[in-house]
Amino acid sequence: MRSFDNLESTAEAIVFAHEPDSQVPASSRETAELERIAALATVAMASHTTVPPSLRSRLTEAGMAWCRDCGPEPSSPPDEPRALPERLAPDRRHGLGTFLLGAAAVALLWLSLGLRPAAEEPSIAEQRAELLRETGALQLDWSAGPSPRSGTVTGDVVWSHGRQEGYMTFAGLPPLDREHRFQLWIVDGDRQGAPVDGGLFTIASATEQTIVPMAASLPIGNAAGFVVTIEAWNGAVVSEQEHVVATAIR
Repeated sequence: MRSFDNLESTAEAIVFAHEPDSQVPASSRETAELERIAALATVAMASHTTVPPSLRSRLTEAGMAWCRDCGPEPSSPPDEPRALPERLAPDRRHGLGTFLLGAAAVALLWLSLGLRPAAEEPSIAEQRAELLRETGALQLDWSAGPSPRSGTVTGDVVWSHGRQEGYMTFAGLPPLDREHRFQLWIVDGDRQGAPVDGGLFTIASATEQTIVPMAASLPIGNAAGFVVTIEAWNGAVVSEQEHVVATAIR
Protein backbone atom coordinates (compact mmCIF):
# COMPACT_ATOMS: atom_id res chain seq x y z
CA MET A 1 0.00 0.00 0.00
CA ARG A 2 1.36 3.42 -0.93
CA SER A 3 1.30 6.15 1.71
CA PHE A 4 -0.72 9.33 1.35
CA ASP A 5 2.53 11.29 0.94
CA ASN A 6 3.54 9.08 -1.97
CA LEU A 7 0.14 9.45 -3.60
CA GLU A 8 0.32 13.23 -3.13
CA SER A 9 3.82 13.33 -4.68
CA THR A 10 2.62 11.25 -7.62
CA ALA A 11 -0.39 13.53 -8.16
CA GLU A 12 1.85 16.61 -8.03
CA ALA A 13 4.27 15.08 -10.55
CA ILE A 14 1.38 14.35 -12.94
CA VAL A 15 -0.06 17.87 -12.64
CA PHE A 16 3.35 19.45 -13.35
CA ALA A 17 4.53 16.83 -15.87
CA HIS A 18 4.99 19.58 -18.48
CA GLU A 19 7.83 21.14 -16.48
CA PRO A 20 11.37 19.95 -17.35
CA ASP A 21 12.36 19.00 -13.79
CA SER A 22 9.21 16.97 -13.11
CA GLN A 23 9.45 13.16 -13.21
CA VAL A 24 6.33 11.01 -13.17
CA PRO A 25 6.86 7.74 -11.24
CA ALA A 26 6.87 4.43 -13.07
CA SER A 27 3.51 3.28 -14.34
CA SER A 28 1.28 1.64 -11.76
CA ARG A 29 -2.41 1.27 -11.02
CA GLU A 30 -2.38 4.39 -8.83
CA THR A 31 -0.41 6.41 -11.38
CA ALA A 32 -2.80 5.45 -14.19
CA GLU A 33 -5.82 6.32 -12.04
CA LEU A 34 -4.40 9.72 -11.06
CA GLU A 35 -3.56 10.47 -14.71
CA ARG A 36 -7.15 9.66 -15.66
CA ILE A 37 -8.47 11.98 -12.92
CA ALA A 38 -6.13 14.78 -14.07
CA ALA A 39 -7.41 14.38 -17.64
CA LEU A 40 -11.03 14.52 -16.49
CA ALA A 41 -10.30 17.60 -14.37
CA THR A 42 -8.64 19.30 -17.34
CA VAL A 43 -11.73 18.73 -19.46
CA ALA A 44 -13.95 20.01 -16.64
CA MET A 45 -11.92 23.19 -16.21
CA ALA A 46 -11.83 23.84 -19.96
CA SER A 47 -15.60 23.58 -20.29
CA HIS A 48 -17.81 26.69 -20.27
CA THR A 49 -20.89 24.72 -19.24
CA THR A 50 -22.62 26.15 -16.18
CA VAL A 51 -22.47 23.79 -13.20
CA PRO A 52 -25.96 23.01 -11.81
CA PRO A 53 -26.43 24.40 -8.27
CA SER A 54 -27.33 20.94 -6.93
CA LEU A 55 -24.05 19.45 -8.20
CA ARG A 56 -22.07 22.41 -6.86
CA SER A 57 -23.69 21.87 -3.44
CA ARG A 58 -22.95 18.12 -3.40
CA LEU A 59 -19.32 18.63 -4.40
CA THR A 60 -18.88 21.31 -1.75
CA GLU A 61 -20.35 19.07 0.95
CA ALA A 62 -18.20 16.13 -0.17
CA GLY A 63 -15.06 18.27 -0.14
CA MET A 64 -15.78 19.67 3.33
CA ALA A 65 -16.55 16.19 4.68
CA TRP A 66 -13.28 14.88 3.27
CA CYS A 67 -11.35 17.76 4.89
CA ARG A 68 -13.01 16.99 8.25
CA ASP A 69 -12.16 13.29 7.97
CA CYS A 70 -8.52 14.10 7.25
CA GLY A 71 -8.13 16.23 10.39
CA PRO A 72 -5.84 15.11 13.25
CA GLU A 73 -7.16 12.33 15.46
CA PRO A 74 -7.81 13.23 19.14
CA SER A 75 -4.89 12.26 21.37
CA SER A 76 -5.21 9.08 23.47
CA PRO A 77 -3.70 8.42 26.89
CA PRO A 78 -0.19 6.85 26.60
CA ASP A 79 -1.33 3.59 28.24
CA GLU A 80 -4.17 3.08 25.79
CA PRO A 81 -3.54 1.83 22.26
CA ARG A 82 -4.85 4.23 19.65
CA ALA A 83 -7.69 2.70 17.70
CA LEU A 84 -7.52 3.04 13.96
CA PRO A 85 -10.49 4.85 12.46
CA GLU A 86 -12.89 2.56 10.69
CA ARG A 87 -11.78 3.78 7.25
CA LEU A 88 -8.24 2.52 8.07
CA ALA A 89 -9.26 -0.71 9.80
CA PRO A 90 -7.22 -3.74 8.61
CA ASP A 91 -10.14 -5.29 6.76
CA ARG A 92 -10.72 -2.07 4.81
CA ARG A 93 -7.17 -0.86 4.17
CA HIS A 94 -7.28 -2.30 0.68
CA GLY A 95 -9.79 0.46 -0.16
CA LEU A 96 -7.57 3.36 0.97
CA GLY A 97 -6.17 3.96 -2.50
CA THR A 98 -9.65 4.05 -4.00
CA PHE A 99 -10.83 6.40 -1.23
CA LEU A 100 -7.93 8.79 -1.79
CA LEU A 101 -8.36 8.74 -5.55
CA GLY A 102 -12.07 9.46 -5.16
CA ALA A 103 -11.29 12.31 -2.77
CA ALA A 104 -8.74 13.67 -5.25
CA ALA A 105 -11.36 13.61 -7.99
CA VAL A 106 -13.79 15.54 -5.78
CA ALA A 107 -11.08 18.08 -4.91
CA LEU A 108 -10.05 18.56 -8.53
CA LEU A 109 -13.64 19.03 -9.67
CA TRP A 110 -14.29 21.36 -6.73
CA LEU A 111 -11.30 23.47 -7.73
CA SER A 112 -12.48 23.46 -11.33
CA LEU A 113 -15.68 25.21 -10.26
CA GLY A 114 -13.64 28.14 -9.01
CA LEU A 115 -11.11 28.11 -11.87
CA ARG A 116 -13.67 27.85 -14.65
CA PRO A 117 -13.15 30.80 -17.02
CA ALA A 118 -15.93 33.35 -17.08
CA ALA A 119 -17.98 33.70 -20.23
CA GLU A 120 -16.23 35.98 -22.67
CA GLU A 121 -17.59 39.48 -23.04
CA PRO A 122 -18.68 40.38 -26.57
CA SER A 123 -16.18 42.55 -28.44
CA ILE A 124 -16.90 46.20 -29.20
CA ALA A 125 -17.55 45.23 -32.82
CA GLU A 126 -20.10 42.62 -31.71
CA GLN A 127 -21.80 45.09 -29.37
CA ARG A 128 -22.03 47.63 -32.20
CA ALA A 129 -23.47 45.00 -34.56
CA GLU A 130 -26.08 44.05 -31.96
CA LEU A 131 -27.04 47.69 -31.50
CA LEU A 132 -27.29 48.15 -35.25
CA ARG A 133 -29.77 45.25 -35.47
CA GLU A 134 -32.01 46.97 -32.95
CA THR A 135 -35.16 48.46 -34.48
CA GLY A 136 -34.98 52.24 -34.45
CA ALA A 137 -31.21 52.50 -34.00
CA LEU A 138 -29.85 55.69 -35.56
CA GLN A 139 -26.99 55.42 -38.06
CA LEU A 140 -25.24 58.46 -39.55
CA ASP A 141 -22.13 58.80 -41.72
CA TRP A 142 -19.20 60.99 -40.76
CA SER A 143 -18.21 64.01 -42.82
CA ALA A 144 -14.95 65.92 -42.53
CA GLY A 145 -15.19 69.00 -40.33
CA PRO A 146 -14.17 72.57 -41.25
CA SER A 147 -10.80 72.35 -39.48
CA PRO A 148 -7.71 72.11 -41.73
CA ARG A 149 -6.69 69.19 -39.51
CA SER A 150 -9.77 67.14 -40.45
CA GLY A 151 -8.03 64.64 -42.66
CA THR A 152 -10.15 62.28 -44.77
CA VAL A 153 -12.44 60.81 -42.13
CA THR A 154 -14.85 58.01 -43.04
CA GLY A 155 -17.10 55.81 -40.94
CA ASP A 156 -20.37 56.19 -39.11
CA VAL A 157 -22.24 56.64 -35.83
CA VAL A 158 -24.67 54.10 -34.37
CA TRP A 159 -26.88 55.35 -31.53
CA SER A 160 -29.74 53.79 -29.56
CA HIS A 161 -32.06 56.18 -27.74
CA GLY A 162 -33.63 53.36 -25.73
CA ARG A 163 -30.30 52.04 -24.48
CA GLN A 164 -28.60 55.44 -24.37
CA GLU A 165 -25.68 53.66 -26.00
CA GLY A 166 -23.68 54.37 -29.11
CA TYR A 167 -20.56 53.52 -31.10
CA MET A 168 -18.40 55.53 -33.51
CA THR A 169 -16.48 53.95 -36.39
CA PHE A 170 -13.55 55.90 -37.79
CA ALA A 171 -10.86 55.72 -40.42
CA GLY A 172 -8.81 58.68 -41.62
CA LEU A 173 -8.84 60.86 -38.51
CA PRO A 174 -5.64 62.93 -38.24
CA PRO A 175 -2.82 61.72 -35.99
CA LEU A 176 -2.41 63.60 -32.71
CA ASP A 177 0.53 64.38 -30.44
CA ARG A 178 0.63 63.25 -26.82
CA GLU A 179 -0.81 66.51 -25.53
CA HIS A 180 -4.14 66.26 -27.35
CA ARG A 181 -7.11 63.91 -27.63
CA PHE A 182 -10.33 63.74 -29.60
CA GLN A 183 -13.56 64.62 -27.81
CA LEU A 184 -17.10 63.75 -28.87
CA TRP A 185 -19.96 66.21 -28.50
CA ILE A 186 -23.58 65.12 -28.85
CA VAL A 187 -26.09 67.70 -30.04
CA ASP A 188 -29.33 67.10 -28.13
CA GLY A 189 -32.34 68.61 -29.91
CA ASP A 190 -34.30 68.62 -26.63
CA ARG A 191 -31.63 70.51 -24.71
CA GLN A 192 -30.68 74.16 -24.97
CA GLY A 193 -27.11 75.31 -24.62
CA ALA A 194 -23.83 73.57 -25.36
CA PRO A 195 -23.64 70.02 -26.76
CA VAL A 196 -23.27 67.14 -24.29
CA ASP A 197 -19.81 65.74 -23.64
CA GLY A 198 -19.60 62.28 -25.25
CA GLY A 199 -16.15 61.30 -23.99
CA LEU A 200 -12.45 61.65 -24.77
CA PHE A 201 -10.66 59.11 -26.94
CA THR A 202 -7.56 58.44 -29.01
CA ILE A 203 -7.01 56.52 -32.24
CA ALA A 204 -4.16 54.01 -32.50
CA SER A 205 -4.00 54.21 -36.30
CA ALA A 206 -5.01 57.05 -38.60
CA THR A 207 -5.60 54.62 -41.50
CA GLU A 208 -7.11 51.47 -39.97
CA GLN A 209 -10.77 51.33 -38.96
CA THR A 210 -11.40 51.87 -35.25
CA ILE A 211 -14.60 51.48 -33.21
CA VAL A 212 -15.02 53.73 -30.17
CA PRO A 213 -17.87 53.46 -27.63
CA MET A 214 -19.59 56.70 -26.63
CA ALA A 215 -19.65 57.90 -23.02
CA ALA A 216 -22.39 60.52 -22.81
CA SER A 217 -22.14 62.52 -19.58
CA LEU A 218 -25.90 63.25 -19.57
CA PRO A 219 -29.05 61.47 -20.85
CA ILE A 220 -29.74 62.34 -24.49
CA GLY A 221 -33.34 63.19 -25.32
CA ASN A 222 -33.02 63.66 -29.09
CA ALA A 223 -29.68 62.95 -30.75
CA ALA A 224 -29.61 65.50 -33.57
CA GLY A 225 -25.92 65.40 -34.35
CA PHE A 226 -22.43 64.31 -33.34
CA VAL A 227 -19.29 66.45 -33.49
CA VAL A 228 -15.65 65.45 -32.91
CA THR A 229 -13.12 68.10 -31.90
CA ILE A 230 -9.43 68.13 -31.00
CA GLU A 231 -8.90 69.21 -27.40
CA ALA A 232 -6.13 69.34 -24.82
CA TRP A 233 -5.41 65.98 -23.16
CA ASN A 234 -7.72 66.67 -20.19
CA GLY A 235 -10.58 67.69 -22.47
CA ALA A 236 -12.94 70.63 -22.27
CA VAL A 237 -16.13 71.31 -20.32
CA VAL A 238 -17.39 73.45 -23.17
CA SER A 239 -15.49 73.25 -26.46
CA GLU A 240 -14.42 76.36 -28.31
CA GLN A 241 -14.68 74.15 -31.43
CA GLU A 242 -11.48 75.54 -32.85
CA HIS A 243 -10.70 72.23 -34.49
CA VAL A 244 -13.84 70.34 -35.58
CA VAL A 245 -12.55 67.31 -37.48
CA ALA A 246 -15.73 65.25 -38.01
CA THR A 247 -19.49 65.77 -37.98
CA ALA A 248 -22.54 63.54 -38.38
CA ILE A 249 -25.79 65.54 -38.53
CA ARG A 250 -29.33 64.25 -38.99
